[in-house]
Amino acid sequence: MARRAVFWLGLLRAGRVQRFHTEYVALGGGVLARQRRPLMQYGDALRAEWRARTAAGPAGPALQRADHPNYLGSLGVVQGLVDGYVALLIARAGGAVPHEACEAEMRRLSAVFAGADPGYATIGVWNTAEGLGASVVARCPLQAGPELGLPTLLAEMFALLGLLVLQVLRAAEEGGLSAEAALGRLRALAQRAGAILLGTADAAPEGETLAVLVEGVPGA
Repeated sequence: MARRAVFWLGLLRAGRVQRFHTEYVALGGGVLARQRRPLMQYGDALRAEWRARTAAGPAGPALQRADHPNYLGSLGVVQGLVDGYVALLIARAGGAVPHEACEAEMRRLSAVFAGADPGYATIGVWNTAEGLGASVVARCPLQAGPELGLPTLLAEMFALLGLLVLQVLRAAEEGGLSAEAALGRLRALAQRAGAILLGTADAAPEGETLAVLVEGVPGA
């Protein structure tokens, strides 16, 4: 943990604020979160001190974005949005909400992660076609390129996620998957989509795409 703390300090001293936040978010979740609590507390203190020192400097705007309640570099914010969308898809499969509700949420989320919603703070240059868009193309994967523009690529990603969720639900309904197995697949899909949007999925092995999580599911 000491090496990680020194590494974080070096990133901030070099002005690499976005890299610091990506590392911080990626390390903050998972089953080892409790063991890492002292390190995460140090990260919080480091961020607060550096914000005070650089409020008028070039790193100030990035640090202010990171303190936004709807910061798209926050695991909680991003995963909450994805989980809500998956919950809506499940409700649609059960007939509780119309198809149009899922379409509207897909468009809303595409706008949010493309930086078009002023209620959310983006991760600097990450929420662009060259950053997040390229990750979406590679990690879904999509038969498209960044030239389509980030909103379109995000809409394609959320549409793919919807299709994969419905395939899992259909397999469970028809007896091809147990309820427990289906729940595990749905959770994995939501977490993988969140990692793609955060930029932390790029640390995973090349084969771990969104689509590969339904391999072996009947009808997939």
